[in-house]
Amino acid sequence: MPAIRSLEDAQRYVATSPASGEVQLELLKLEGCVRESHVLEIGCGCLSAGVPVMRHLRRSHYVGIEPNRWLLDAALSRWNVRLLARQKRPTFLERSDFDAGELGRSFDYVLAHSILSHCAHRQLEEFIRNVSRVLRPEGRILASIRLAEGNAYGSLGTPDGDDSLDEEWQYPGVSWFRFETVQRAAANYGLQVEVKPEYTERVIQRRPREFHDWLVFSR
Repeated sequence: MPAIRSLEDAQRYVATSPASGEVQLELLKLEGCVRESHVLEIGCGCLSAGVPVMRHLRRSHYVGIEPNRWLLDAALSRWNVRLLARQKRPTFLERSDFDAGELGRSFDYVLAHSILSHCAHRQLEEFIRNVSRVLRPEGRILASIRLAEGNAYGSLGTPDGDDSLDEEWQYPGVSWFRFETVQRAAANYGLQVEVKPEYTERVIQRRPREFHDWLVFSR
């Protein structure tokens, strides 16, 4: 485990910022997220999105999964974040398999920014399988990814437009998936998926280098 403890170093490690978190909340709201919604964040890191999302939601309606506990500790080293956590009573799980099933809960929204864009090829289906188990019938999964086809906002994709087929987690590198590959994996679990280029456009207005593709999964 890294010896880093400051929030600034944690933010550098995950290459994010409060501005990124605020725009992720905006995307959730565009999908219909309200105060009463229940949200699961996969890879909540140092709570760049977790803080604004918790503020938006009612008490105990936020769950975050993060395998790197030091990132959460860095966020919670700030008194205002600790106060927010006491008020909102989030639940945090230390897992690397994206699985919140142990809680026996279901969620209206699942948020996963910069997770599928680094995962091994096998982890795409693992993510969809485990997340779909806790998704409510009308729920939505909002996830960023790097599509092998590239996009019009700065992502070049892969030279051959094909999956990168990585065997291991790629952070700080990048993994790539064809949209067809994502569609096929989603269909295995009764989900459909669409690309939302307008979400990429909204994000890069605030964070010009975050030109991920954004996907919305639904039943």
